Amino acid sequence: NRVKTPLVRGRLMKLWREKRETMSPVQAWQSIQNDAAARASYTKKRGSGGFVRATWD
Repeated sequence: NRVKTPLVRGRLMKLWREKRETMSPVQAWQSIQNDAAARASYTKKRGSGGFVRATWD
């Protein structure tokens, strides 16, 4: 089975889109990972579903 569209945690996608408005992709990811509160906001929800479809871009 080929994955046509990736599924990403909704909270992580929201954080990513907010950071991407002003940062490069790598800087946005680094910013999320270095902020303990932001990282905890999506890691504590593991196992609860909440996935959204994303594009490969």
